[in-house]
Amino acid sequence: MRVSVLIVGYKNLGHLEACIGGAIGSMAGMDGEILFIDCSDDGSSAFVRARFPSVRVLPQAGNLGFGRGNNHLARAALGDDLILLNPDTVPKSDEIARLLRFADAHPRAGACGGRCVFPSGAHDLGSHQPMLDVSGMVLAAAGLARLRTGALALDACTPQKVEVISGAFMLVRRTLWERLGGFDERFFMYTEEVDLCKRIANAGYELWADPSIVMIHDAGSGDPDNPRKRLQNLRGNATFYRKHYPPIAASIGCIAMLANETIRLIYARTLLRAIKPMRAKSLGDRCAYALQHRAEWWMGWPPGMKFD
Repeated sequence: MRVSVLIVGYKNLGHLEACIGGAIGSMAGMDGEILFIDCSDDGSSAFVRARFPSVRVLPQAGNLGFGRGNNHLARAALGDDLILLNPDTVPKSDEIARLLRFADAHPRAGACGGRCVFPSGAHDLGSHQPMLDVSGMVLAAAGLARLRTGALALDACTPQKVEVISGAFMLVRRTLWERLGGFDERFFMYTEEVDLCKRIANAGYELWADPSIVMIHDAGSGDPDNPRKRLQNLRGNATFYRKHYPPIAASIGCIAMLANETIRLIYARTLLRAIKPMRAKSLGDRCAYALQHRAEWWMGWPPGMKFD
């Protein structure tokens, strides 16, 4: 089989019609399959079985998290290539078919992606990030994030090599995925695709993105103001630092994250509040929460972390 599309759901019932229906249309005429697993208990499994009988729905196994959920699906997949697709993405035309053709044209690519945008058309900056490293976090804390390199340029019109591909829409060679062991399951959520991309590059493969392949990512739909999301993102970053860097460098990275949250909090409660008070309150509350609960993220994800 040519390709397996993997979708890990978590309280995404309202998105599945657009995501899976769009994915089926985007794969028209292809030798492929779609696999789905629900990590919550919101009726998504029953909905997909009834609405999309061609989709292989794996039995629920609790909240596996994004990385472990995709590993679970990959073990059951039959495709030569794997495409990770977030349940809050919306394929509108032939994005999946085009991504496969792009991968065929770049045999040295261990992973490929496109460009993710919000429903408004604005760039999803989370899908255009450079590789996470200590020096980059220090630059961000110093207000010099623009000096970081390795991300897909916002004005890019042609394909380019990148350092990180968004896990929301990502093709990975099946043989390479198995060689690397898929996602590192110590990352319960967030930063797992950054870790995978680093391991792909370390294995000698390239990562490519084609900005003309545009995937809509409704990333702001799931309670974007929830301060726990920011905390879990920092926890994923801390896990990455402590995995890939010596203890002193990892601690510097975490200190830089702490400084960055402090600067963002000050900005939210001074300059931004005078211009956009609602946005300032949301940002300020999230940063304050992350600072107050830094002990939860400082050491990264604890082993065997699970959520109900």
